[in-house]
Amino acid sequence: MALSTMQVFNDFMYRAATETIRQQIELFNGATNNALQLRTTGNTGDFAHEVTYSAISNLMRRRNAYGSGSVAATSIGQLDHVAVKIAGGTAPVEFEPNQFTWIQRNPEEAGVVIGEQVARGVIADEVNTAILALVAAMSGNTDVNHDATAGTLNLAALNKGAGKFGDRMMDINTWVIHSKAMTDLFDNALTNSSRLFEFGTVRVTEDGFGRRFVMTDSPGLYVPEADGAGTDDNYKTLGLATGAAVVEDNDDYYGTIEEKTGNENIQRVFQAEYTFNLGLKGYSWDTATKSPDDSALGTAANWSKLATSNKDTAGVLITSL
Repeated sequence: MALSTMQVFNDFMYRAATETIRQQIELFNGATNNALQLRTTGNTGDFAHEVTYSAISNLMRRRNAYGSGSVAATSIGQLDHVAVKIAGGTAPVEFEPNQFTWIQRNPEEAGVVIGEQVARGVIADEVNTAILALVAAMSGNTDVNHDATAGTLNLAALNKGAGKFGDRMMDINTWVIHSKAMTDLFDNALTNSSRLFEFGTVRVTEDGFGRRFVMTDSPGLYVPEADGAGTDDNYKTLGLATGAAVVEDNDDYYGTIEEKTGNENIQRVFQAEYTFNLGLKGYSWDTATKSPDDSALGTAANWSKLATSNKDTAGVLITSL
């Protein structure tokens, strides 16, 4: 490909990637009841801070209309909710310009194909990272955990899990579930499988209780048995409230191509980078760790519960076989 043709390739690749990301963000948010929210914005620095007011303890009291004397004061405090910036990128992708000129194909075709695959990879990364972090944060908050490892997942276990929110259990509007656990639910006569949204490996359906099921074999939902036998593998199911995880794409996607010589045919190498911010409802990131990898994001100790009440956090976590 000549230099001018290469520019066409780059332009089509960039536009295909950015347009696909923006289009699918809106579809994904609506389909998941906004429990997992993807946004496009621009964040500077390693963290995003949002200061909110904490619930005032002992605010209301019983007053003696015939009494006298002083009353102990209470105070109002502030909470610092921290979202963390996460860096991602593609592996170097090698290709030969001769691949396209040999068959007389337009380079913009390849640009669109690569761009769309990169976009799918970015969205999958953002969703999988949000799930990984949600599982970690809730694992560290035992009050929102329900242990259903006595058997496979069933509707009773989901009901017990949602019950961790007490009188606000209906705030749980979305289940994020592994396909194995979803199969177990179908085996227990869950028959409504109306498909609402499909993107890559993510499927969104809805049951008869008004809560939607986001089915994905995200790595964060699967915990293999320690000895590798596979007989006691655990599966995590997330019950999420609105805004449980907010992923803000920083709209800083950058891709570049360089020419590489010295081989039989001239090669070109493509590579891309991007960042996004992740915040969890009711939990705050430990600012001691910057640009975290998946190991850090999946560590419960890095997510501290910020909300006073568990009912104001992201949701509940159910573990089953």
